[in-house]
Amino acid sequence: TQSTWGLRQKKQLDQVISERDILGTQLVRRNDELALLYEKIKIQQSILNKGETQYNQRLQDIQMLKLEIKKLRREKVILQKTVANVDDLRREVYHLQRELLRERTRCKALEEELENPMNVHRWRKLEGSDPSTYEMIQKIHALQKRLINKTEEVVEKELLIQEKEKLYVE
Repeated sequence: TQSTWGLRQKKQLDQVISERDILGTQLVRRNDELALLYEKIKIQQSILNKGETQYNQRLQDIQMLKLEIKKLRREKVILQKTVANVDDLRREVYHLQRELLRERTRCKALEEELENPMNVHRWRKLEGSDPSTYEMIQKIHALQKRLINKTEEVVEKELLIQEKEKLYVE
């Protein structure tokens, strides 16, 4: 019975050693799996951190773009007001040019009259003056006035033509 007991003990010992070996192998596998899982967790954490960093960067980019949009909208409003003023200023320049040309024409006519004085009222009427000369002087004055008016009309029409040419070119 001692030998059977020894055999039983040996069998139990072999069984316990076999179970120990199996459990050791399983433990090694579990440790390997655990190490793999820790490695995956590290990778996932790294990816998460990079994603968070990129997300925060995108939020900053969005904030910067919003500020840029506000700035551009302000500039647009300012430019629209400026464009409206440009049209008014063009009209004003056009009218001032016309007025300048009118004044230049009037100045030229006065210079010509100064060079060739024909103002009857400056002279005293002499006894026995020739009435035909007086009529001639009046006629010259009338013709000069007509010439001045026609010159002004020509100048205005030239300005209109220039303005239309500018508009056509634009």
